[in-house]
Amino acid sequence: MPKSYGRNERIAASLRREAARILSTEIKDPRVSLATVTEVNVAPDLRNATIFVSFIDDDETKVKEAMQVLDKASGFVRSTMASRLKMRYMPNIKFEFDSLVKESMKLDALIAKGLGSSDE
Repeated sequence: MPKSYGRNERIAASLRREAARILSTEIKDPRVSLATVTEVNVAPDLRNATIFVSFIDDDETKVKEAMQVLDKASGFVRSTMASRLKMRYMPNIKFEFDSLVKESMKLDALIAKGLGSSDE
C-alpha cells in the first residue's frame, strides 16, 4: 500500500516553509515584501521545484517586476535553503506567479453578483 504522504510531499512542504521564511525575512527588496508562497511542486526525480507565489497587489507591472526580482534571487534562495535543510541534493528553483487567488476572487465576485441579482 503506497504512503499517503510521500517523499515528494514532505520535501515540498519543507521547501514551502523555508521559501516563505526567506521571502519574508531575508530578501530586502520592497517589491517582494508582500509575497506569499502558495504552493511548491517538486518533480518526481527531485531535481526541480516550482515555487508558486502570489502578491497582495496584483497590478501586472508590479507583479512582473517582483517576478524578475525573484528570478534573480533564485540562486540566493536555493543556497540559503540548502544550508538550512539537510538534503543530499537541493532542487533547482523556479518561481511562478500563482494567479489562482486573483481568478478565485473574480469568480467569487461574479457569483455574489449573480446571487444578488437573482433575489431581486
